Amino acid sequence: MQVSYEWLNEFVDLSGIEPEQIAHKLTMSGLEVEEVEYKKPKFTNIITAKILKIDNHPNADKLHLVTVDTGFATKQVVCGAQNIEEGQIIPYASVGSKVFSRKTGELFELTPAVIRGVESQGMLCSCDELGLDGMQEEDGIFILNRVYGTIPLGEPLEKIMNLSEEIIFHVAPTANRGDQMSVVGIAREVSALFNRKMNFNPKDCVEPKKTQDFKIEIKDDETCKYYSIALLKDIKIKPSPAFMQRRIEACGMRAINNVVDITNYVLLEYGTPLHAFDFDKLDNYLCVRYAHEGESIVTIDETERKLTNQSVVISTKDTPVCIAGVFGGLNSEIDDNTKNIALEAANFTSHTNRKSARSVGYRSEASARFERGVDAELVRCGLLRAAQLMEKYADAKIDSMAEVGTPKAPEIDITLRNSEIKRILGIDIPQERSIEVLENLGFTLLGKNEAAAKFKVPSHRVNDVYREIDLIEEVSRIDGYDKIAPALPQIDEGAQISFESRTLKKINEIFLGSGFDEVVTSSLVGDNLYREYFQELDDKTSLKVKNPQSEDHTTLRQALMPSLLNIIKGNFDNGQKNFRFYEIGKTFFVNSQADEDNSGVREQRKLCGAIFGSVNNEMWNDKKPVDFYTLKGVLENLFEELNLTKRIVYSAFDENDAKKNEFMHPAQSAKISLMGKNFTNLGYVGKIHPILKDKMKFNQDLYVFEINLEAILEAVTPSTVKYKKLPVFLPVTRDIAFALDEEVTNEAILKVIKKVADKNIFKGAKVFDIYQGEHIEKGKKSMAYRITLQDENQTLTDEIIDKEMTKIREGLTKNIPGVILR
Repeated sequence: MQVSYEWLNEFVDLSGIEPEQIAHKLTMSGLEVEEVEYKKPKFTNIITAKILKIDNHPNADKLHLVTVDTGFATKQVVCGAQNIEEGQIIPYASVGSKVFSRKTGELFELTPAVIRGVESQGMLCSCDELGLDGMQEEDGIFILNRVYGTIPLGEPLEKIMNLSEEIIFHVAPTANRGDQMSVVGIAREVSALFNRKMNFNPKDCVEPKKTQDFKIEIKDDETCKYYSIALLKDIKIKPSPAFMQRRIEACGMRAINNVVDITNYVLLEYGTPLHAFDFDKLDNYLCVRYAHEGESIVTIDETERKLTNQSVVISTKDTPVCIAGVFGGLNSEIDDNTKNIALEAANFTSHTNRKSARSVGYRSEASARFERGVDAELVRCGLLRAAQLMEKYADAKIDSMAEVGTPKAPEIDITLRNSEIKRILGIDIPQERSIEVLENLGFTLLGKNEAAAKFKVPSHRVNDVYREIDLIEEVSRIDGYDKIAPALPQIDEGAQISFESRTLKKINEIFLGSGFDEVVTSSLVGDNLYREYFQELDDKTSLKVKNPQSEDHTTLRQALMPSLLNIIKGNFDNGQKNFRFYEIGKTFFVNSQADEDNSGVREQRKLCGAIFGSVNNEMWNDKKPVDFYTLKGVLENLFEELNLTKRIVYSAFDENDAKKNEFMHPAQSAKISLMGKNFTNLGYVGKIHPILKDKMKFNQDLYVFEINLEAILEAVTPSTVKYKKLPVFLPVTRDIAFALDEEVTNEAILKVIKKVADKNIFKGAKVFDIYQGEHIEKGKKSMAYRITLQDENQTLTDEIIDKEMTKIREGLTKNIPGVILR
């Protein structure tokens, strides 16, 4: 934003303060001043003169010989302009004056000239030649008396137009400070920084009567908090006064006419955007609503803009006439024939205005302010201020006013404790100074004692000040951050790695130590990827991208496996036949409606992996292929390291599991579950389906797994490693073999052995042989186990060992039907 020193000086006395000093203090307080520009007229030696006589040029049909009176002498000038008349007062440039070339735009110095045989003693100047773009709509010489009335001759043009050197501050307000998007807002900052009284009273305007003839309505409450219209009649469209044009152009905007310029003037001064409709192009009704499906509007720049259900419009009963707070419509535009206007002032909500501007791909000065938040209580004042200016500079008759909604900001009271200022800033700021700073910024003191003071937040700051820490920030930035002495922070204890991070680190180390390589895939996937590998996205819980860059990046993933399979396929096609991959990543599920506090999306971390090829290095002669137990062994090692082995259960796929995981082999895959207070399904492990294997053109089996990492992290508990003395008595082992039904699992057998064995000496049991074939009845299998026994206090005798083995045999016979000891 740009703002002039002169305009600021209207609200705060800046006498004795250098512009650079203002810029420095504003920047140090948080409002960055990017540049201080010194702007002055580039033309030189231009004075006022009166046209006395106009004769035709003797040698040219389109040129005139113009005699002018400079107040000191009469001069003859050759001129080709068609808008000049005798008696007009115009800008006159003599030989030696500097003006702009209309052809090149460059500044040049006038020299003696003879045009078609006649000497020209200078020139009459247009706005273009003076570098005053926008001061006059008609083409030709700048007619001064039309703008400034009766003026003396021979006066410097700078004096007549009050074109003294102008100082312009280029400031960059932050996204949370909508109040700084106005001259008044910046003046308030300057007032507080230099402790000078603010000269601003927005409530000194005349209140117009209320109208019942013109109806206004807010149809969608989310879009607007307050909407008002002032009806102004018998408007005269003409150039705005020079001071207004100068200030508007100093702020980087273009002067157009008095009506448009007044709306822009109030926008810059108060920070409250306004819009003027041609009243006679309306139907005595306006409403604020969301655009309907398929609607469009042609804006003032003659561009047709398609509207969406996020576009907020101002509409008559049938037709949108404005994109609310963004851009006016061509069908209600002010033009030279306008006699009556409906002047709009509103408080459009920040989030709906931001979405509305994006929906049509246009961002204006008005929307930039609505996005940051306007002063709710200054909106109405801005409308009255503009009506007052229309009355003064556009000969308007203020007819009436209509309004709907609440032009009030929420009331916020905050207590500021002196002790908190000391604790947060580390310095003592007297309470009187804190009160002085906050009152200069517009805060109202409600009461105080020795320990604290209570303040009411002004309407222009309710969007970003609502806590005690915010008041402390205001005091410190105005009082000066440079007054805070540098100090090292007090650290009671060093940074620590969380238990969750340590667990994730251990998981990564386990897989890397097992020969796996970590892969990272994109969180964005497409339906095609899932269908390629026999999986489906759940449309009810999927999170879709509104504007995807391609069909392969339309949805946030719900599983890691499709992306991993795609990586594996790429490696295999490029000649990699032996690899182990794993990935840790997030999946995303929509589980509720989004609101201000909750995104409605459940993010869940998953761990997936795959093994493919040979167990041994490809250089070994014995190229034993991996199988189900190779991958299961890696997972068992993981669970053992995380101390979860006793809670893990493997079970065969049931019908629902097979249907849910159609890409997995139904008979050579297992479901992994976690026992506890709630029986949790962790995931699966096994071989991919033969049909998918053939589709991927693999010549060997691929084994994969995917487990819920969130459930694992919740189940793992911190443990302290304790020292335990090594036993001095050696363990002993005994083997036991038996035949039993082939349906009985290893897990069931181990459960029985652990149950009947003496826990003081039993140290474990492992299966080392499984046999089916000759000498074994059909439907049966032979299993051999190695039992480890050890007493840490004495040597085990044969009697104790035999007794323990007998217990185990009897327990197996009793608890597992059909067991035949061998």
